[in-house]
Amino acid sequence: MKLLVDIGNTAMKFAILNSSQEITSFLTISSRELIAEKNFRQKIITALDKIKLTLTDLTLLCLSSVRPMWDDLFYQLALDLQIPFYQVKKNLAIERLAIDIPNPRNLGADLIVGSYATLDLYPNEDVILVNMGTATTISLLKQGTLLGTIIMPGLEAAAEALFNRAQLLQTFDYSYEDAILGKNTKQAINIGLVNGHLLTITAFVEKLTTQATTPKVMLTGGNASYITTLVPYQYDKNLLFKGLVAILQDNKLI
Repeated sequence: MKLLVDIGNTAMKFAILNSSQEITSFLTISSRELIAEKNFRQKIITALDKIKLTLTDLTLLCLSSVRPMWDDLFYQLALDLQIPFYQVKKNLAIERLAIDIPNPRNLGADLIVGSYATLDLYPNEDVILVNMGTATTISLLKQGTLLGTIIMPGLEAAAEALFNRAQLLQTFDYSYEDAILGKNTKQAINIGLVNGHLLTITAFVEKLTTQATTPKVMLTGGNASYITTLVPYQYDKNLLFKGLVAILQDNKLI
């Protein structure tokens, strides 16, 4: 069993790749928690137990991370388990993905892995990838070449900034509103946050579509649940894990 780990700014997500090349997500931990090593491992052990696995079943650990402060925890875990450790941007080649930006070394691991997944799924097609995490990123790939990306504050990050800075506004579980104007504070905030985010994404996607040939539009990320039913995009919650698998396969490690 291969352990796949995606460390984002909002959450750490864990999945297992079995011998049949099936991906099973089994644990999500908030990236805001400062996790002591003992507690961190216990969370993994407990979650593995629920899918009837143990640490000793793991044969490889593959990491994508945008939070370097926690990378060593996973390196040490692999070392203690005596299994190979691979990390995007460290010891994995990504030669199949062409990157048309001036400083590709500065590209985030999440953008690399997401792009690699779309390349593997649609190798001969143009793709617009929308990844809704702490930041919402919208990337354009033309037949295997990443041309660039758009980065804006994510939905929850924007909401947090608003609630923290507006003393009289109360936090709540926000959602899409089928209205143009709000008739109360909650509805008005919903329209501004969720509807506004949706309109921004769809406008950027429409604009990027003019730069591509009938592109596939892919949607992923923890905040994608707010808009999946509102857009005709293809949603894949395991897209980044699929990217890790594709990279491992191209490096002939699985």
